[in-house]
Amino acid sequence: MAAILRADRDWQARVERAIAAVERPIAVDPRFVPRRAVPDPALAEEDARRFDRARFPDPRAAATLLLIYPADEELVIPLTVRHAELGAHPGEVSLPGGAVDPRDATLEATALREANEEIGLAADAVRVVGRLDPVWIPVSNFELVPVVGVADARPAMTAQQAEVVEIVELPLRRLLEPDGVSEEEIRVPGVVLRTGVYRWAGHRVWGATARTLSMLGVALSGET
Repeated sequence: MAAILRADRDWQARVERAIAAVERPIAVDPRFVPRRAVPDPALAEEDARRFDRARFPDPRAAATLLLIYPADEELVIPLTVRHAELGAHPGEVSLPGGAVDPRDATLEATALREANEEIGLAADAVRVVGRLDPVWIPVSNFELVPVVGVADARPAMTAQQAEVVEIVELPLRRLLEPDGVSEEEIRVPGVVLRTGVYRWAGHRVWGATARTLSMLGVALSGET
């Protein structure tokens, strides 16, 4: 485990091995599933319908990039702070990613293209080492496939200001610390939710991004 966190000589091979070996479906901490902060029995049936995948049309395919690289003597993952004026998920912290384009040959190509568009990341700076389980996002009906990549050193990145106002490097160790997850109340239109979050550098990470990071933590925790 320490080798993964410290970026020792074989860390990339250990990450790749962990992604390949993790039991599927990958267990997700139930705290990362948002629920009403104050349960309302009168709305229980309505809430269940809202998250019943069988009631939705086929989801739209999307991919996101979990890039791991060494920085300041530890491994980190770049996250993006979305522009506050965007129509979807304004101001939230996300992983680089988005919908599949018909020109994308694979989901890996989607993840790399989106990372280039959002943070200026060159595709040839990344070696893809695997995928995590898809994450279904009911609010947008996307099925998001997390693609895991590694880089030998911190790559050149620049926030593309139309979408991204800041790039935040989350230490990989945060996913494995016993106190890495807190539960908080989050106000969204029409309801106050309670959900698990990661906190780092003054930012709150929740929703599909937090669930994706949690899966990565589960995979890496099995590599000894």
